[in-house]
Amino acid sequence: MTASRSSRSLNDLDREELLGALGGARLSLVSAKRAMRPKSGLSRSVDALISEIDEFALLLTGAEDYFHLKAHGTPARKS
Repeated sequence: MTASRSSRSLNDLDREELLGALGGARLSLVSAKRAMRPKSGLSRSVDALISEIDEFALLLTGAEDYFHLKAHGTPARKS
């Protein structure tokens, strides 16, 4: 007897909840990386994880810089 699996497509996922969890994980990785030697294997692994999180966020949102800080300030004047 086989158990049936219900598979959910990417569209069914709660994107905001998923992006929130990814953002929290990314912040933790960035924070942990500060204490690592810059060129160590562990540091490179953290960089790879951060890159994968950014790529997954791109797939979910279409924004390449979803988790990056956005510049703020006064918009340029129109001539």
